[in-house]
Amino acid sequence: MRRVTNLMLLVAFLFAGSAAAQSTDYSWTVPLSDDAQRAFSAGHSGARTVAGPFDLDNDGKMEVLVSDYTGGARVHVLEVVGPDQWEWVYSTPFLDVDASTNNGRAIAGGDMDGDGNGEIYFFGGAGYADGSPYPYGLYVFEFTGTDNDYGTEPATVYEMPNAPNRWRQEQIVVQDVDNDGVQEMMFGNNGNNAGDNWWIISVDGDIGSGFETWSDEAYLNSRVTDWDPVNRGGGSPYGMVAADVDGNGINEIVMSSWNNLNITIGQATGANTYYWPDGSLGDYWQHLSGSDTVTLFGLDVIDIDGDGNEEVFGSEYNTGDVFVINYNPGENVFTLTPDNYSYAVVPDLSSLGLTAGDLDGDGHMDLIGTGSSYTSQQFNNGLSPNWVNIVEFTGTDPEDPTHYSDITQVFFPNDVADDFDRVTRDSAGVMTEYRENGDQGPQFASKFAFLGDVDGDTYNEVALSIQGVDDSLYTYHEVFNPADSTYTRTLTSVEAGPARVFMRILSAGATGISIEDERVVIPTDYVLEQNYPNPFNPTTNIRFELPLDKAVSLTIFDVSGRIVKKLVDNQYLSQGVHEIQWDGTSDAGGQVASGTYLYQLKFGNFAHTKTMVLLK
Repeated sequence: MRRVTNLMLLVAFLFAGSAAAQSTDYSWTVPLSDDAQRAFSAGHSGARTVAGPFDLDNDGKMEVLVSDYTGGARVHVLEVVGPDQWEWVYSTPFLDVDASTNNGRAIAGGDMDGDGNGEIYFFGGAGYADGSPYPYGLYVFEFTGTDNDYGTEPATVYEMPNAPNRWRQEQIVVQDVDNDGVQEMMFGNNGNNAGDNWWIISVDGDIGSGFETWSDEAYLNSRVTDWDPVNRGGGSPYGMVAADVDGNGINEIVMSSWNNLNITIGQATGANTYYWPDGSLGDYWQHLSGSDTVTLFGLDVIDIDGDGNEEVFGSEYNTGDVFVINYNPGENVFTLTPDNYSYAVVPDLSSLGLTAGDLDGDGHMDLIGTGSSYTSQQFNNGLSPNWVNIVEFTGTDPEDPTHYSDITQVFFPNDVADDFDRVTRDSAGVMTEYRENGDQGPQFASKFAFLGDVDGDTYNEVALSIQGVDDSLYTYHEVFNPADSTYTRTLTSVEAGPARVFMRILSAGATGISIEDERVVIPTDYVLEQNYPNPFNPTTNIRFELPLDKAVSLTIFDVSGRIVKKLVDNQYLSQGVHEIQWDGTSDAGGQVASGTYLYQLKFGNFAHTKTMVLLK
């Protein structure tokens, strides 16, 4: 039996056609800010990105990374701990509590220095306070060697020498792009014209040693500049992926920018070597749309037809139409013509995030994208949120719209009232109550990560990040003014948002419809009780409850923070209630003096601490 908290939400959905599905959904939220009334620009607004799956600490348990604008950008790590069960195990520290939301828009995991210790990456520094010790650049947190620990400070911050005056990325890809055995990082940056660049960067040496050296393997501008005079279609860059589009074992570099859905292509020709067309071989960039638009959250590489040639998909921000770039063996990959792409191959699927995988396990790839935003008006009208849309590839030709199924809209329960402000209206003596959006606006699914069967329960899963989540919720009272038919509004209370969901996971199989319990274990699920008796002399009992099997420590400290007694020292204990007695002695064996002591239950990167009194 799971412990029910407001962090969990179950949902059942049915796929159209033959794709009947077992499904489940769970949700997770990050800690509240210290002050529920702090400025929203510095508070939470949900998660821009979810990334994974990874095993960055090499413990055989897969993780997902979830972004958070708070504190100058944070990344939270959630790890699979069993079938249908996850645990929140780590969060990067606060870097600047008042920084802007231009930090941490995109996150990634990898091992760029190849030392076997996984790393977490994001860009930060935008809007950090004057005098901040943290600069503009790429932030890297590296696995320390202790399970699920990536440090309390960045292992390094790469201050890029060609950094623009604005960091704004929506996609970071870490992989061995040029097949040289070393991972590179690629990304596009919307950086106000001169900073509108695509990068491929790498590192030599051990990250965190202080002797690592970063290099720009490729550095391109989307526009014509003095240092890069080749026109690449213009616009602000966003997407950048490596894909073997012709199946010859060599990666092409496909890039998108905000100029009529601009796409341009290069190639990784060897170790740290790239070829960028200049137009001498034909059309090397294309505006896929007649309007000024972009694939905002980047591009996706998918061999959707399983023929060994990878396709590149993207979704148009303005319309939600999904396009595909598709080459056949022997075609000139340095030209991009209408023969190589199909615009709106799946209309109206997703205007934001997009991923793919065989979610229902029937052997056909599914495209999974963002559905509609969910507004308070929809809630008031009794409508359910359609956060996810899915289509299935049913044929053989990725460029043929008829080879895709109709869109299946995935609806979630409409029990998210606590995510909206409450308004009580007195209209001529008639009291009504309704909900309205807070400052962050409607909620929506942002980006996706297809996880496969990461928890070993035979069902594939996909994670989605949720934005438009308010840090604080307001209650108003409105009174009708008959003279001018207006309402006078009074703020009656402010509370921390109790249902601020940042991430959800959908799971689907091909065994019929049912609902499973999914659970995410959070620090409050570890219970440390008050010792009894208290005050005590000479012995006292300490009870604690573990939500799962876990290595824990139970330690007694004096008020100055010095260790007095280790009652449990990183010992692996089973799920359930445990009780330990302390006899008032120190590790040295002597009796301790009367006074106040602290006892701490430590579990991974988190701990609970309480006080007790020895009175002789």
